[in-house]
Amino acid sequence: MVYFDAHCHLMEDDVFLRAQKRGVTSFIVNTTRPEEWEKVADLNKRLTGIYFCAGVHPWFVEKLPADWENQMSAFLEKYPLAMIGEIGLDKTRPFFDKQLSVFEKCLKLADRYNRRIHIHCVKAWDELIEILIQYHGIKTLFHRFSGDEFIIQKLKIFNPYFSILNGRYAPIIPDNRLLVETDSPDGLKTPSAIPALVEALELDVNYLNQTFRDFLDEP
Repeated sequence: MVYFDAHCHLMEDDVFLRAQKRGVTSFIVNTTRPEEWEKVADLNKRLTGIYFCAGVHPWFVEKLPADWENQMSAFLEKYPLAMIGEIGLDKTRPFFDKQLSVFEKCLKLADRYNRRIHIHCVKAWDELIEILIQYHGIKTLFHRFSGDEFIIQKLKIFNPYFSILNGRYAPIIPDNRLLVETDSPDGLKTPSAIPALVEALELDVNYLNQTFRDFLDEP
């Protein structure tokens, strides 16, 4: 069987290599601030199966350099296959006005460069939808999804994908939009645990892989 991890972060090479021995061959590796962007690009050069992203996490917006937007634009120019993530909004954290500004600037870049986005959202769904509706053509993945059926209905306009790391939300997510993740190293598992997660959730591996390829526009 072949598996994937739809959302994780920078870790030691050995973590990915151990997962590959368990059949987890693909990883979408997100970043949270500019100093990580070249590191994840280097990871992609060293290891196979690494899909990488340039992200500005809402938890860290207050410490962004003044030229972060230009840095992200240059990074996306340099790496045509790079995605944008992890970005988003989080009302449990401070600097929410700046979160809104940074999030919209990231969406503008995603729209300009036609890049997929990986979104973190906590208790800010109304604000997120209000901004995202202006960019509804962007291919979107909501990671570690923790909303409800009402939120999923409101998000349908974007035709998004959702990645999860436990079974609580699997029943309410459309099968052809469901992905699995670990959110390592901050999540509860390492990428090596993906096969056990898929088995525990009684998910169809082939169907998951097809959805993953659909997200990436791969045959």
